[in-house]
Amino acid sequence: MLPSVRLLDEMDEQMWSLLQRNLTGITETEADWCPHPAANSVRWMVGHLTWFEEWAHDALCRNGRYLTDGDPTAYSHGTIPELIARFAAARVRYRARLAELDDADLARQISYFGRYDVSGLDLLKTHALHLAGHRFQVRYVRGTYSRAHGT
Repeated sequence: MLPSVRLLDEMDEQMWSLLQRNLTGITETEADWCPHPAANSVRWMVGHLTWFEEWAHDALCRNGRYLTDGDPTAYSHGTIPELIARFAAARVRYRARLAELDDADLARQISYFGRYDVSGLDLLKTHALHLAGHRFQVRYVRGTYSRAHGT
């Protein structure tokens, strides 16, 4: 694995591990709770991260979901265990693709939802920041739920 890719993969793995901890013990009811009517639930966030993991893999391969899904607010549906399992499977595929990347892949331009182009390396950076950002949102919503419901 290229050194720059390895660093971003290590960041992703740390956030993935912390997200798993943040989701420990969550109920389906809590997963659907929102701190505000216009806010996203934990289920939406996990579904969105799952969807993005699949999309990012396909963007690096230039096939699949990358060619058909243009909505950056999309998300996958399911129970929390189903979403986590699907997310984990997508992570395995994504990480396998990372191991194959070369310098040309990192320099190649990728359309970011038809809005603008990013390099492969910039997509990997966005991926790491995206996972970290939503992981902290999950922490926030779970903490707020706990305070609001005395759990």
